[in-house]
Amino acid sequence: MATAGHRWSRVNVSALILLYLVFIVLLLSSGCVRHDAGFVVRPEAFLDIPDIYADEATSHVTMSVGDTMLVSYPWTPEDGRFWRVGVTDGLFVSGDRYIPYPSDMPVEVTGTREWMVRAVYPGDHTFIGNLRPRTASWNQDSIQQVINVKIRDDGKNMGA
Repeated sequence: MATAGHRWSRVNVSALILLYLVFIVLLLSSGCVRHDAGFVVRPEAFLDIPDIYADEATSHVTMSVGDTMLVSYPWTPEDGRFWRVGVTDGLFVSGDRYIPYPSDMPVEVTGTREWMVRAVYPGDHTFIGNLRPRTASWNQDSIQQVINVKIRDDGKNMGA
C-alpha cells in the first residue's frame, strides 16, 4: 500500500512533467523557436525581374521610387554563420531566399542568399548585411556588406 509521502512525490513528479510539457508547447507556439530558422521566404517577391542586381562588390546604387534591387551574397549555412540584414526607412525587403549550388559542384561556398529590396521613399538610404557566427567563435570572422542607395523621385512609378 502506498504511503502519503510516496503518493505526494508521484504527484509532484507528474505535475513537474506536465508543467514542463506546457512550457515546451508555449515556447514552440510563441515564435521563439521557428521551423524556418529566421527565413522570410516570399517566392512572389522574386517573380518579376529586378531593376538592379547587387552583390558583394556593390557599394553604391541609384534607384527610382518603386524600383527593385536583387542583392545576392555568397553563403555556406553549414559553417555556422548566418546573414542578418537591415535597411533604412526608404527601403523595404520584400523577399528572402537561399539558392544552393548543385551538390556535385566543387566550390567553397555552397550557395547564395538573396534579398529582393524595393525603393519606397526618395533620399539617401542604406542596405546592410552582416554575416555573423551563431555563437562567439574564435575562428570565424564577421563580415559586413554595405550598399549606399540613392533613391530618386522621378515620377515614373506614380500611381503604381
